[in-house]
Amino acid sequence: MSKEIREENKAAKVNRRDFIKVGAAGAALFGAGISCSENNAKLSTAAGKLPCRKLGNTGMNVSLISMGSPSKIEDKEKALEVIDHARQRGINFFDTSANYGPKSESRFGEALTDYRDEVYFSSKYESEDKPDKIKKDFERSMERMRTDYLDVAHMHSVETLEEVDTMFASGALATLVELKEQGVVRNIGITSHNNPQAMKLALERFDFDMCFQAANASKTPFIFEFELLGESNFEDVSLPVALEKGIGVLAFKITGQGRLIRKENETDKAPIEALIRYGLSLPTDGILLGLRSKEEIDFAVDLATNFTPMSKEEMEKWNKILAPNANAMTLHYLRPDYVDYGGWKTGIA
Repeated sequence: MSKEIREENKAAKVNRRDFIKVGAAGAALFGAGISCSENNAKLSTAAGKLPCRKLGNTGMNVSLISMGSPSKIEDKEKALEVIDHARQRGINFFDTSANYGPKSESRFGEALTDYRDEVYFSSKYESEDKPDKIKKDFERSMERMRTDYLDVAHMHSVETLEEVDTMFASGALATLVELKEQGVVRNIGITSHNNPQAMKLALERFDFDMCFQAANASKTPFIFEFELLGESNFEDVSLPVALEKGIGVLAFKITGQGRLIRKENETDKAPIEALIRYGLSLPTDGILLGLRSKEEIDFAVDLATNFTPMSKEEMEKWNKILAPNANAMTLHYLRPDYVDYGGWKTGIA
């Protein structure tokens, strides 16, 4: 642990009695990877099963497809069915956030409570929050997700160089370190949507266990409405740092929040299968998708199970097709004829 974090810890000690202790099932799982097909050092390729990759140096065997928050599925019973279907299809990593609203964490907890020793739970916390707020949110996460430990707790959406400083100064990161020392958090992660330089700096300053990086086939970081386009990308700037340090990486926002998916005859976009294949072809440990239906799960899992990595030339082809359009990605919601992409059906050509 760095001297910087140790100093932060002195001011942000966490009272162990305030947190749920690791139970027998959690203790048995600690340090052991969840079985997922036939794992080797990097990739499992058991016929007909969703492959897994080792997640950096965490010891976790993570399915190539991970599932993001189910909060956008309005109907509770449907959400529970979709989550369980993902588990049955071999997805074993489920990511949410303490601040996505109660139904996100709670639905994972309810759907997967009987399978806790078969899956990984990941949640996210804000870098500017003080230790008391992090502790409160973490305790609430445990209650909602019906668990006594998290496999990953992230510093969420660190997007500026100033926010990298903030996660140290606020005590937020130090609090996650304390929780890891207690055993109620197994791994510490960090996420960034649109600033590879901030991600690079964060990975250099602290030994995170894993990270989410917004890498997609446009080689443009995920951008929100009205934001300026960045001049760098995760693939070239921060991903190499993670790989060099053995930090696990999952690529996310690979569809640009749906805005890169081809609709009808949009030649400047890509079919969803190309976007997923691109993500899986990156030198990462898998991709995180927002899966909203059994159909989307089946499509993604089938593709990952049988996928052939893209060649360098094919990846560069999609870079050239999609990059010029990236400047207009933020304008879609302003167009009079804009229609939400409506799931993946419209993007499957």
